[in-house]
Amino acid sequence: MNDVEAIFSLKTGLLDARKFRSNQATKRISALRLSNFQEVENSHSAGINTIDLEKVEGRYLLSGGADGSIHIHDVLNLSGNLQFTCKNVGKIDRQSNRHCHKYSVECVQWYPLDTGMFLSSGMDKNLKIWDANAQVPADVVLVNGKIYHHHMSPNATQHNLVAVASTANQVFLADLRSGSTTHELRSHTSSILSVKWSPMQEFQLASGSMDNRLLMWDVRAARSCLFSMDQYNGRNHADVEKTTAHNGNVHGLSFTADGLFLISVGTDCRMRLWNTETGRNEMVNYGKISMESKKGTRFDISSDTEPQMIFVPSQGNILVYELTTGIKRATLLGHYNTVTCCAYNENVQSLYSGANDRNILVWAPESAEAIREEPVNKGAALGPRSIVPRRNLTEDAWSSDEG
Repeated sequence: MNDVEAIFSLKTGLLDARKFRSNQATKRISALRLSNFQEVENSHSAGINTIDLEKVEGRYLLSGGADGSIHIHDVLNLSGNLQFTCKNVGKIDRQSNRHCHKYSVECVQWYPLDTGMFLSSGMDKNLKIWDANAQVPADVVLVNGKIYHHHMSPNATQHNLVAVASTANQVFLADLRSGSTTHELRSHTSSILSVKWSPMQEFQLASGSMDNRLLMWDVRAARSCLFSMDQYNGRNHADVEKTTAHNGNVHGLSFTADGLFLISVGTDCRMRLWNTETGRNEMVNYGKISMESKKGTRFDISSDTEPQMIFVPSQGNILVYELTTGIKRATLLGHYNTVTCCAYNENVQSLYSGANDRNILVWAPESAEAIREEPVNKGAALGPRSIVPRRNLTEDAWSSDEG
């Protein structure tokens, strides 16, 4: 069905409005290209570890870097110009703000309900709650361990807990009202790299660790986890301590919007899809995904397309997969170094990505280039980027040739 037929079917009531929106979003996602019309102002002096797009307006993007700095970017084009730079509207660094993190920032997150507050954490063991307008911390929680990741529930109504993953072997739960950690979740045997709250079950939490395990918790009964995900679906069920979700560190987690499934990535170069009710590995083969980051990979999932798409960093590229089939739909090329994080904007079907090349790139349906791939030799290893993208972000334009 082409666009004219789809609009006619929508007007006549033959096509549901939600289905129409999903169809259009899927088409736009299939046409993602490196944007020639939008670029984010280059403001970091070191690699970018983390980004987060606020969900209220889809307008402000947070970024945290290895230099301890945090930047706020306005990503909406309100100028009417074809060529538009996403302006840096907030900067927290060592030169301008004494409250800046001392070491690398590993995670940033907007407060789920408005843009007046955000959270950051990193290698200085501090979880900071910031006033976004004044750009000063309203509170600081000191955690026993270097922090790799934190997450605040997007839908919690009965608690204000922030889950914190650190070099300690337990998940810390910090209460924003009291400004201190309330209790700890103990079952992991090594550093924890990623934590995620369920978007539907407000007391349900997932954690991934260097012990190769992925645990599901109900924080109302914190003495033990609900279950440990087993990649073999029960081979070691009798001995929960020996179950593993990956043959390597579990360093990235994300729930689907309905909370029914959880996606994990590991240093074994595998991505797995889990049923959150049963803990079952759905055995979807995404192939081998080469990842260089050992501290964590921040990926995202589209909730407005059919099928849903996963955007996951792999070396200097971003791979796009169908959630339920494992089919690789695209490889997005544009960065000059390892991609560490990406965030999807469902308001306009755009993607933002950060990397060790200090750049944040914008991927939009109507612009530049990507490699399209047919569904796929999924078992093949991915090599480094083989072409140079049509983008001049950090390279000098001069030549030493004098004719």
